[in-house]
Amino acid sequence: MLPVENAIVGPVPRNYELLWEHPSLRIRGETTLAIELCLIGCAGASENGVRVIRSHPVALEQVRRYADARGWERATAVDTAGAVRDVVALGDPAVAAIGPALAAEIHGGTILRRGVADEAENYTRFFSIAVGDGEQSGDRACVGIAVEDRPGSLRDALGAFADRGIDLRFLIARPDRRVPFRYRFFVELASVDDVRLRAALDAIGGEQRILGRY
Repeated sequence: MLPVENAIVGPVPRNYELLWEHPSLRIRGETTLAIELCLIGCAGASENGVRVIRSHPVALEQVRRYADARGWERATAVDTAGAVRDVVALGDPAVAAIGPALAAEIHGGTILRRGVADEAENYTRFFSIAVGDGEQSGDRACVGIAVEDRPGSLRDALGAFADRGIDLRFLIARPDRRVPFRYRFFVELASVDDVRLRAALDAIGGEQRILGRY
C-alpha cells in the first residue's frame, strides 16, 4: 500500500515519483482509510513531559497545531510505526512518537493521547501496488507525462484527455531533475478505456508512462 494523498496535508509527491522511477511496479487499486494518530511514549511517559515528537513528515504535518501549542520539537522518521518502535527502544519519556495505536500495541508503547490530528476528518488515500504488468482493468488510470517547454503545452495535453471523454481527477507537477525548471506531470484519470487512453497518449507524445489501470 502506497499513501498518495492526505485530507489535511494534501498529496505525497515523492510517492508518484517512486512509481515513475520503478517501472516494474504497477497500481492495482485505490482505497481511502480513516486515520487515527496517537501520541505514543515509552513506559512511564506522560503528555506533559514530552519535549520532542518523532514521526513521518506527513504525519507530523497532520498534528502541526497540536504540537505548536505545546512547543514541541519535531524529528522525522522513515515511517510512523518505525518512529514508535524507536521511541520505545530509546526509553526517554521526553521523546514521543506520532503513530497508530496498533504500533503501540506491537512495540510495547504507551498511548498518551488518542486522536491528536488537527482535523477530526483525517483520511489518507492509498494505491495498492504490485510487481509486474499482470492483468490491468478498471475505468481509472494514473499516468506520468513530460510535455514540451512551450506556451500551451500542458493545456494541449490535458485537452487530449478531455477531447476523448476522459475525466481528469487529479494533477500534480514534479521537477524533472535532469533539466532545471522542467516538470513532469502525474495525472489521475477516470472514465478510461484502453482505446481512448492510448489515443490520448499518442496525441500528447513525448516521454510518458502508464503507472496503472485500476
